[in-house]
Amino acid sequence: MKLLIARSNFFSYSETFIDQQIRQLTPHAVLYEGWQPSNIHAGGSIYPFPLNLLIFRGSLRNLFPAFYQKIYTYFLKKYLKKTETDCLLANYGPLGMHVFTACQSLNIPFAVHFHGFDASEKKTISRYGEEYRKVLPLAKAVIVVSHVMKMDIEGICGPLENLHVLPYGVDTEKFKSGTQMPRQSIQLISVGRFTAKKAPMMSIKAFQILLEKIPNAQFTMIGDGELWEEAKKYVEENGLGKNVVFMGQQKPDLILEKLQEADIFIQHSIKTPSGDSEGTPNSILEASACGLPIVSTLHAGIPEAVIQGETGILVQESDFKAMGEALISLANDPTLRIKMGESARKHMLKNYEIKTQAEKLKGVLQ
Repeated sequence: MKLLIARSNFFSYSETFIDQQIRQLTPHAVLYEGWQPSNIHAGGSIYPFPLNLLIFRGSLRNLFPAFYQKIYTYFLKKYLKKTETDCLLANYGPLGMHVFTACQSLNIPFAVHFHGFDASEKKTISRYGEEYRKVLPLAKAVIVVSHVMKMDIEGICGPLENLHVLPYGVDTEKFKSGTQMPRQSIQLISVGRFTAKKAPMMSIKAFQILLEKIPNAQFTMIGDGELWEEAKKYVEENGLGKNVVFMGQQKPDLILEKLQEADIFIQHSIKTPSGDSEGTPNSILEASACGLPIVSTLHAGIPEAVIQGETGILVQESDFKAMGEALISLANDPTLRIKMGESARKHMLKNYEIKTQAEKLKGVLQ
């Protein structure tokens, strides 16, 4: 199979699931850059000069979007034929809509992999919903990462025979429990962008409730984003600076190290008023593989990745008080933390191991 994978970014630290997909599937080529990807990951572009200049094609795309799409389809077809591509995997729904015509005209099977907002955000569905209804039934495969996302897509398109629920995988050989060192305080950790659907303020407020019972508890927050400054300001104004550490964006090896040092993983995911939603947060899979109990929300694919009462505790979205109580119960019961953490890792090994998930995805594409 000469597989081409298309993605919107060259690299994004919040899209490790796509990086894993590329490593596992070993495509012969990767295209990137927006919903009409034209840059070749190995170097070069599908376009000749001057279209290979971002400023030129950006202006053309903004002024004449329909005409630019025709140009894009023409050059994408040339590239697909030149590389003898016989299968294309498009990451995110909107990107799939833009590569569809080129694949259809060459009779190249293509699959569309949805990841979260592209299946639920109101603005995105308003822009692409009609195209979803026309194009997705013609795809070789439509891939979603949770049963909730499956319902989102079926709510737009109706039942689809080519719709597959394939959760992300986690590298259980890399992400595993570390050696716990004796310490005086309970250690919480979160990993993810400071964005509305991850509701970092809810996590901080839940942690505040824990502090009322355990004043020396520590909370490490890894990641950055548009709500980072707001979160830092709240921590400073509420005198939490000694207990909350903002580490910003970090490299994977350091994230792993911090996960292995922690006692509890926390993430308060919510569906935003705009309809933006998670798929299945990769950070929850990695934390679970590291043997951490999870405290999170009944949101999107999280209840499939976290077994309520067995591998973690899930609360209703926006209920930071219930999340605070869940943190207290785990902080006060080390035996329960260890038991849930061990169950979390077993759940990952059985249902989310990356090599197994990659083979399932290959089976769908071949």
